[in-house]
Amino acid sequence: MNSWSHGYNIEVPYTFGYYKETNPLWIKWGVFLGGKKPPFENHLRILELGCGQGFNLCIHASCFPKMEFLGIDFNPSHIAHAKELAKKAGLKNIKFEEGDFVELAKNFPKEWGQFHIVILHGIWSWISKDVREKVIKILKNAVLPGGIVYNSYNAMPGWMTGTILREILRSHYKISNLPAIQALEKGLELAQKLKEVNAMVFNIYPNLKHRIEMALKHNKNYVVHEYINETHTIFWVQEVIEEMLQAKLYYAGSANLVENFLPRLLPDPMENLVNQYSHPVFRLFLIDLMINQSFRRDLYQKGLVVPLGIEHIKEIKNIKFIKVENPPEELKFQTSAGVIQGRKEIYIPILDSLSNKPKGVEELLNLPELRKQNIGLPAVIQALTLLLSQGTISFYNEEYDAHYTFKLNKTITKLCVEGRPYNFIASPIAGIGIMMSQIEMLILDTIFEGNIRIEDLVNKVELKLKNLGRKITKDGKTIEDPEEIKKFLKQQIHEFITKKIPKLKNYKIIE
Repeated sequence: MNSWSHGYNIEVPYTFGYYKETNPLWIKWGVFLGGKKPPFENHLRILELGCGQGFNLCIHASCFPKMEFLGIDFNPSHIAHAKELAKKAGLKNIKFEEGDFVELAKNFPKEWGQFHIVILHGIWSWISKDVREKVIKILKNAVLPGGIVYNSYNAMPGWMTGTILREILRSHYKISNLPAIQALEKGLELAQKLKEVNAMVFNIYPNLKHRIEMALKHNKNYVVHEYINETHTIFWVQEVIEEMLQAKLYYAGSANLVENFLPRLLPDPMENLVNQYSHPVFRLFLIDLMINQSFRRDLYQKGLVVPLGIEHIKEIKNIKFIKVENPPEELKFQTSAGVIQGRKEIYIPILDSLSNKPKGVEELLNLPELRKQNIGLPAVIQALTLLLSQGTISFYNEEYDAHYTFKLNKTITKLCVEGRPYNFIASPIAGIGIMMSQIEMLILDTIFEGNIRIEDLVNKVELKLKNLGRKITKDGKTIEDPEEIKKFLKQQIHEFITKKIPKLKNYKIIE
């Protein structure tokens, strides 16, 4: 183990992930749903501790040009990538610094200032108790009074089966003397063999089979970081709440937005049992048992900042939304509480109204169709939250600058042409990242170059794939015939133009 890694696996770099729940608008809504008052300044300062490759933070910096972003990570290779991407994209409102939590706890630079939002994504479960205590010291200095901390971590009881797979992979890694990726591949083979020989553990923990299957599908670098670390702690929600209190940080809500409506969305017997208890933290614990919680995205606030009722309602009514996708016909929402059936008499008027232009909550509340039914604010807020979580609507980013965001998007697609494995581009109007496959990135890059004829797109995308040394596969088989390759690409490009481009226009990614 490297002396500077604190038990964290640094053998392979972290992935280029994106997490919409760290979006400032998403966090603001989660705090509102939790009944608290978020910071309202337009010039928010946002810090990400353990920013990894910096890709997530660059997406948001491009979408919110009036906000100021700082990313810190102890891995110099991560920071080198982050700085390079920000520079190539011309992002002026973001900085990256190499920093170790242990050292920063002793001396947090005063010139970095304090922040309205601090992000801890995928940190808490993967660092030791000693290092967590150092992060608490950093938060004491870095978070402004009333500021928000986003903290995500692997949670009990749902991650219990993950500990079994982790021990298989980690123990095999330690005795194999193989590089991390090779050890991971062999470890997963071992896990599958244990399943094939009907090891009793699969009868006791049937979900273990699903966890192995998911690990096989995931990016290998991600799985290494998820499972092969010296330190890994699964938390009950009350344990993290107790640790965060040391920095005067109080639980303020969930960035898993729908979970703010629990236990109300649970089946009646579950809801009734939770409602027998008034202690707020114990209620969260019971809810986690009800839904078999495996990963929490919690929001904390420095100090108990509870708004007046009228003030709270006024601010919520001012938040605006836009429609970006067509909803499923059945209006069903998959949530941690199960499938929720939406009432068409509420959802259809909202969606129809948002199809024309961005609307605030108050405008939606005053829709004639909803007023006739006496649909109140709670029902509208719940409907908007479910539509947000489904991806049918998005927050409307009133401060967006499409030109500023475009510079990052063009940089991302161009770097994908050079082999970078990015899978998201930025939507300025929604303030979030939009998932794109590798071939879609190449198609979009070719469109950004000014090519719009299908024949030109086919030829140029084919050349880019050839330069990358990538083969085209269909149904698991490599396509070798040149005519079949062109036919396949033409089909992919036609589908991109007819289905993806309308969505990208909604997101203001292309005009």
